Amino acid sequence: MLAKYKIPGFVFVALGGLFLSSGGTLFKSFEATDVWTIYFWRSFFFAPTVLLFLFFTSKGQTIQKIKDIGLIGAVVGLLFATGSGSYMFAMKHTTVANVLFIISTQTFMLTVAGYFFLKEKINLSTLIAIILAAIGIYIMIGTRISNGTALGNAFAFIVPVTFTIIVLIIRTYKHIDMVPAVGLSGIFAMGIGFAMSSGLAISTHDLVLAIVFGSLQYAPGFICLTMGSKTTPAAKVGIFAFTEALAGPIYAWAFINEVPSLGVFVGGAIIFAALLLKSFKK
Repeated sequence: MLAKYKIPGFVFVALGGLFLSSGGTLFKSFEATDVWTIYFWRSFFFAPTVLLFLFFTSKGQTIQKIKDIGLIGAVVGLLFATGSGSYMFAMKHTTVANVLFIISTQTFMLTVAGYFFLKEKINLSTLIAIILAAIGIYIMIGTRISNGTALGNAFAFIVPVTFTIIVLIIRTYKHIDMVPAVGLSGIFAMGIGFAMSSGLAISTHDLVLAIVFGSLQYAPGFICLTMGSKTTPAAKVGIFAFTEALAGPIYAWAFINEVPSLGVFVGGAIIFAALLLKSFKK
């Protein structure tokens, strides 16, 4: 699909980060207090949205594409479900700053993993971009890190670990379209949410949010990340996924009145500079 439209993979990765950047704001807007109830209903709308995308883009090969992912696709789906569930649990049990800062370590995990497991070279522009992004993310949220809870921080750490493994698998099995695995992750997530929730009752307000969360935020976000990771070196995936941290404070400012500090603007500008560097340098 990327080759057909000649769209660079990193563009899809950046778009994926932008879609996912509203996650913290959406999560905090729910009336429900049970994480797993929210997780179930978000996944309830997430899975069919991905399958609809697959249906309209696979030219009558939807069933075959689902079969093609095989066992490795099921593993990717389970990893996506684990990572997204861990993200929501972490948001509930530690601070947003802690979660975002811990997730940002995926850039370094991806760089190291890509070098050792995929034999992807780390050039000077990539190294400079990573350093700039690290400085930017620290200025944005590093000073707001707190102890939080050990459990919440531990679950936040699961997110970059699972994402790193997912990218390694996608990069290794480039001949397989892993978008069906994204849809499968929604089915896994529904099962987890159903088993863990204290009840599935939900208000109309939360139902609307769940539709937005699942269909308009997570679905396009994960689809873009999956498509983009296929043709983008692991280190570059990590750099362009920083758009999530870059846009997150803007959503919080616009919708839940969290006014960004000067550090957010300064750190965001540095991250943006890192993205521009890798946009024009291979």
